[in-house]
Amino acid sequence: MTLHENCGIYGGFVRGGNISFEIYRGLFALQHRGQEAAGISVSNRGKIITRKGLGLVRDVFNEDVLNRLGGDLGIGHVRYSTAGESSTVMNAQPLMLEYLGQRVAIAHNGNIEGFSRLREEFERDGTIMLTNSDTELIFHYLVRRFKRPPGEWRPKEIAEFLFSTLKGAYSLLFLFKDKVVAIRDPRGYRPLWMYEGDGIRLFSSEDSAFPKGGKKIEMENGSYAVITPESLHYEKIADDVKRQCVFEYVYFARPDSRIFGRSVHLVREKFGQRCAIENPIDADIIVPVMDSGLSAALGFSKHTGIPLEMGLMRNRWVGRTFIKPQNRDESVANKLSAVSDVVKDKRIVLVDDSIVRGTTSKKIVSMLREAGAKEIHFRIASPPVKYECFWGVDIPIREELVASSRDIVEYTGADSVRYLSLEGMLDVLGESESFCTHCFDGRR
Repeated sequence: MTLHENCGIYGGFVRGGNISFEIYRGLFALQHRGQEAAGISVSNRGKIITRKGLGLVRDVFNEDVLNRLGGDLGIGHVRYSTAGESSTVMNAQPLMLEYLGQRVAIAHNGNIEGFSRLREEFERDGTIMLTNSDTELIFHYLVRRFKRPPGEWRPKEIAEFLFSTLKGAYSLLFLFKDKVVAIRDPRGYRPLWMYEGDGIRLFSSEDSAFPKGGKKIEMENGSYAVITPESLHYEKIADDVKRQCVFEYVYFARPDSRIFGRSVHLVREKFGQRCAIENPIDADIIVPVMDSGLSAALGFSKHTGIPLEMGLMRNRWVGRTFIKPQNRDESVANKLSAVSDVVKDKRIVLVDDSIVRGTTSKKIVSMLREAGAKEIHFRIASPPVKYECFWGVDIPIREELVASSRDIVEYTGADSVRYLSLEGMLDVLGESESFCTHCFDGRR
């Protein structure tokens, strides 16, 4: 099966230092984007070395490993797969290619459209695929196109070729022995930032992962950039209708990041305000589903005047349940606990960012009932998720989506469930044609 991925990528150059420590720090800041695997590739004295493994960044790397990696140029990746085999290190990134005596590594956030068909075409033509990740396909395309050692591939030609060849979502980092190349697809589906400070130049999926200070720029759709020890070159070379993933605002990104030109926290807060306007309710307290529902709950509370209370507490040593592929019920029980003294005999507005499968929501409602909540009214700060996503959200089968297959009130056990309308969401964003809302309305 294809591995559909929304991941975190980070990399660049550090003068006079060990880039692997900076990449480790950056990946740790992007850990929310993927918890299944982590990897780092560095260029150490012109030789590309890769270390990767299953688990969290802190599980895969330690100080000894980072010291051995060394190097001043490098890229890193944290991975979250939404389909296919996740429990194998062969699919972890960066992927490394050795061709005509030279190495190149790649880290990819996104999905190549039609991968299953393209993979079959390559295999029928005699190509051996060593992973079941669509990222490997990029290497095969480039080798067929250039037929030269990787060091002779020109960054602009790579970008132009990929823009004319591949459809889908791809923010990419390539590591060559003497440079790091970043590419963002013509539709800008996934975010990609660049940073320049004193003796340091970096790329990242989110700007919140960068060090303090320095200059930060969000790369445009259809652009590429090159970091070398001497310079940073950036150029926009293609344009298309933007189709940025709206789920970056709903869930994926950290609230202290800026995505697609806006503060994630403030956008989520406005989603919550608009949801309150569209779905009024008389209640005693507002309880956010921690942590992803907090910003929206603040907006809901500000509009209604209903006090926000921490009726659910989060165990911070447990990862995000949405991006864990198995045992979600057990994960929720370990992750959240109800504060009975806060919720007992109260009419509660429970605010969350989204409902996908509904298993987490059902468990939370049950937990609050057991803690003595009098009424539970779910308010969701995004529209109902009704359609599959093949570009990086964990929604591969429509029958798994509670909004398209079940009565949501009956399934969750809440007294009522109301959503932010799609029209309301797009009104908050103000530029509806720039966002992909396929998971809500089936439109690409």
